[in-house]
Amino acid sequence: MKSPAFSEHPMLRKTAIAILSAIFLCLCAAGPAHALDTPYTGIPRTIAHDFLDMEKKFGASDEHSTYINSLINKAASLITTKENYSDREAFKILGQIDSLLKKEGFRFKNNFLLNHGITSKEIDCDNYSTIYTAIAEVLRIPIIPVYAPGHSFVRFSFSDGSYVNWDPIKTTPLPNAYYIRVMNISQDSIQKGVYLKSLSRKEFLGVEYNSIGTYLITLKKYRESIPYLTMAIKLYPQFSSAYHNRGSALYALRQGTPALRDLLGAASLDPNRATTHNTIGDIYFDLKDYTKAVRHYTASIKLDPAQYPPYRSIGQIMKLQGREDLSVKWLKKAEEIKARNPQ
Repeated sequence: MKSPAFSEHPMLRKTAIAILSAIFLCLCAAGPAHALDTPYTGIPRTIAHDFLDMEKKFGASDEHSTYINSLINKAASLITTKENYSDREAFKILGQIDSLLKKEGFRFKNNFLLNHGITSKEIDCDNYSTIYTAIAEVLRIPIIPVYAPGHSFVRFSFSDGSYVNWDPIKTTPLPNAYYIRVMNISQDSIQKGVYLKSLSRKEFLGVEYNSIGTYLITLKKYRESIPYLTMAIKLYPQFSSAYHNRGSALYALRQGTPALRDLLGAASLDPNRATTHNTIGDIYFDLKDYTKAVRHYTASIKLDPAQYPPYRSIGQIMKLQGREDLSVKWLKKAEEIKARNPQ
């Protein structure tokens, strides 16, 4: 959002998008202007280079870093930099980076590691935000990463302290209010600095550690994921996703007590994540604390009624308690939800 007025009034946002559309039409006609005196060769290092160093055990190589260097030089040949920027100039730069990435063949697909995305040209929001940020670091453009639930985007800051959010997946400016509404972000999470804050470099490194840990979890390498997720929390102490992921990994390793501690921590930072409540419910189920289990399963259902596991778990608890009529109803509902929303 450029200002409170920009974020709250749809007509202003439509005007911004109209300006952006006009800029896109002019991009190809604009003459190149160099933002670097000499070609960039990797010094100073960018956030993308740091991410690739962290991914060396997972396929990152010097070729990936060299590619980032070339991408930054291509961006430098397109972008005119200055000390202060107008709205129009900010949108033009964001559009130029987007056009460059499209020309390079990048397209959106869920992906955890930057090196995999560079190789396949299929990158997710974190990868996109990393590339935008890397270009901005070298060209000294005031673009910084921002985190929302399961999603990264970038923010262009202005000299008067205002800013505009840019979503690299939707390639459009979006106000904070959009993310709050669509992603169901609680005000408590915003006040605690969990979501929608401008991330420091250290915190964005935490996002990468979390991505690597999540990648290892998808490979069922739960024990190997723990150090990465722990480092994510150390670098970004309000990072609820890292607590959730570490708690989930610990639970998979049958370490219920530390898992519960992490998941309760995640829920305190982000009370609106359904999967966190469901896993907490599972742990209380194992502990035979059925009252707390049902409480968290119910919270999970309220937040995401399309997921069948909590319905089934409540049905199983009702059965264990001898409440057969309720058990049948909950288990039947679980099957209906499962059929309606196949996983």
